[in-house]
Amino acid sequence: MPAVPDELQMRFEKWSANGRPPQASFEWNRQNWQRYLGGRSVLDALPNPIDRAGVLESFKLIHDPATTLDAYIASYLWGYARTGFGPYRAERVIRLNTDPESGKDFAADLYRLARIAMNDGGNAAFEHIVIKRSSDRHFFKQWGPAFATKFISFATKASDQVATTPILDSIVATWFRNQCKETGPLWLNWNSAGSYRR
Repeated sequence: MPAVPDELQMRFEKWSANGRPPQASFEWNRQNWQRYLGGRSVLDALPNPIDRAGVLESFKLIHDPATTLDAYIASYLWGYARTGFGPYRAERVIRLNTDPESGKDFAADLYRLARIAMNDGGNAAFEHIVIKRSSDRHFFKQWGPAFATKFISFATKASDQVATTPILDSIVATWFRNQCKETGPLWLNWNSAGSYRR
């Protein structure tokens, strides 16, 4: 494992010295989410305002494809925060990856991914998607690594069997590029699990 970059270590120590404050919660527009995702009970169950702990509770409830889909929605809601297009994008990924006639079952595929993350770790889960997409580039269509790593991170955090793996999105990748040049570029794509593994 590579050494922790100095800048990251310094920021971690400062955060830790301040009592490790959690990320602030934020208000979300329940009606906007319901407009795109209908009457899914998770939208009534999620706290408003929401924070990481509120999302994590959805991941702790995963026990089948339906509850995994609820956790996916919670992670999307948190990831898109106050932007108005989060509900549309969450619904689009579900719709594009669900087709009973062709056997595409997004909720079942998500459940499989969650089980891998919770039992074998985030790197194994990310690698699972890379392998699936190498033979079917439409696997998890329109679900990019940034949001998949949010899902994977929460799934590993909800597990008592594996370490929590990080989120890798454009904000994180840009920060590393600017602050930790020794790390090298972190690529946000499904071609390889190398950047996520680092």
